[in-house]
Amino acid sequence: MHFESRIFTSMSKKLYFQKLLSFLVIILLCSCTSQKKENTEQEVTTNSDMDIVKKHTSKTLDSLSLKNIQAWKEYFDLKDFLIVYENISSREALNNALELKQLTKLAKDSIDIEELKSSAFKARINVFQNEVLRLADMTYIPAITSKEIDLQVKNIFSTFNSLNSKIEHTFRKKSFDNSVKIDSIFDKML
Repeated sequence: MHFESRIFTSMSKKLYFQKLLSFLVIILLCSCTSQKKENTEQEVTTNSDMDIVKKHTSKTLDSLSLKNIQAWKEYFDLKDFLIVYENISSREALNNALELKQLTKLAKDSIDIEELKSSAFKARINVFQNEVLRLADMTYIPAITSKEIDLQVKNIFSTFNSLNSKIEHTFRKKSFDNSVKIDSIFDKML
């Protein structure tokens, strides 16, 4: 009888361990599938954030400046393309970034207006181009967030507005200098 109880005990231990092992495997499998569901939900949330349209505004040039740069076709192409970016989602901003990069380079390389060949204006257009290049580089980063893209688009508009302000300032100064004959004022003082 003692021999039979030992067999029964060893069989019940094996059965106990089998049930325990089965239970642990089931728990492990269930926890893995719940993590997959959580990851999928995060991706859906992130993807929907990429589709939210954000509004941005750009400064328009005054009539004096527009008249003075009317021959600079590439600037107007760039300005017209930036209208697309005024109401754009992060996903669309990335999709259009390479075209914006090309238009920016064309505008920068085609400056034929003598008043805009100053180092101050070149610095502003270089900063604008750098912001556009940064957005274009973001297209190659798979883990980029919509918040980072939106901030970059905001920086692009900020630097474009600075560029427009410099254009206006340059032509206002030229107009002022032409209207006031500084040499005649100094001649009267002598």
